[in-house]
Amino acid sequence: MADIQKLNNDHFNKTAQDYDSIPQLFEMTERSTKIVVEEFTASTSEEHVNNSTVLEFGCGTGLCAFRIAPKVARVLGVDASEGMLKHLNHKLATNVENAPFRDKISTVLHLVTDTQPLPAKESAKYLAGANGGFDMVYSNFVMHHIEDVQGIVNTLAAKLLKKDGWLIVMDFVSEDHHHHQHHHHGHDNAQGGTKAESSLHDHFVDAQGNPLDFVAHKGGFTPEIFAGIFKKAGLVDVEAKQSYGLDRELNGKMFYTEAFVVKGRRA
Repeated sequence: MADIQKLNNDHFNKTAQDYDSIPQLFEMTERSTKIVVEEFTASTSEEHVNNSTVLEFGCGTGLCAFRIAPKVARVLGVDASEGMLKHLNHKLATNVENAPFRDKISTVLHLVTDTQPLPAKESAKYLAGANGGFDMVYSNFVMHHIEDVQGIVNTLAAKLLKKDGWLIVMDFVSEDHHHHQHHHHGHDNAQGGTKAESSLHDHFVDAQGNPLDFVAHKGGFTPEIFAGIFKKAGLVDVEAKQSYGLDRELNGKMFYTEAFVVKGRRA
C-alpha cells in the first residue's frame, strides 16, 4: 500500500490553490474555529485564551489560523504539505486584512512524529524549559487523513501540550453513530423537502466515484471512540460531543455531515 502521508502531501500540494474555493469550507472553518475557541474559553478563561500560544496541527491554507489569530497571542501552524503552507504564507504576506496577524501567525513545514514533534528551531522556541509547550493544540478535520490516530494524539498530548494545556479536535461523525442517535435517514432542508443522507464513504470519492486514497478513515469516528483515544493518551477532563450538522456539496452531490468536538487536558 502506498504511504498515506505521501498521498496526502501529493493531493494537498496539488489542490492548495483551489482549496479555498471549496463550497461550504468557509462555513465549516468559521463554525469550527468558533467552537474551538468557545471550548478552550469554557475550560480556562477569556484572559488565558487571549494570552495563549496555540498550535494548529494540519493548518492547511490557514482558514482556521486566520480566524483564531485575533483571539489568541500566537499561532504556530504546522503542516506537512508545502503547497498548502506556501498558499497560507502568500495570503499572510499579501492580503491586507491579514496584516494585523503577521507577527501572530508563524508556520512550519513539518511532519509531526513522536521522535521529532517539531523541528529544532521551533522546539527551542516553543518547547524548551519547564513551562515549555502550547496552551492549546487544535486540529480541525485533519484526523481522518491520519493512519495512526492514537499515535499522533499521544504525541500532541505528551510532547506539544504544556501542563494544563488543552487538546481540542474536531472531525466527522461516523454515519452509524448518526443512525443510533435517532437521526432520521433523510435530512429536512430549508425547502421542506427531504434528501437522502449519503454515507461518509460516498463522500470521500473523486468525481469518478473512486475512493480517495489519501483518506485513512472514510467512515469518520464516533465521539466516544475519540474520547477513548484521548484518555488512552493520558488526557484528563475529557469531553466529546456531537457539535453541528452541515449540508455540503461534493462532486455535484449534496451530503449532510455532522461534526464532533473532543477536548482533554494534560494533567
